[in-house]
Amino acid sequence: MNEVPINEPLRKVYALFEEGKIRPIAIEWGKQKLKVTRVNSSWIDRSLRPFRHGFSLTMEAGEIFQISYEEGNPVWRLEYILTD
Repeated sequence: MNEVPINEPLRKVYALFEEGKIRPIAIEWGKQKLKVTRVNSSWIDRSLRPFRHGFSLTMEAGEIFQISYEEGNPVWRLEYILTD
């Protein structure tokens, strides 16, 4: 697998905030709306201020995206995409 750095803000992230947890369900990147089929993992980087939430997501077409969200900042970022 190759890691392709993107490091761009996402137009929108559709996420559920339930019981103190965040679960992304779809993202808008450019003009595309992409559905999340699986949250592979999630984590919180507490070494940064504000805390940064990270997510590894499998998308509907099979790509794996890593996105992040900084607490208190309304901007989600696409960090990178894993490709074959």
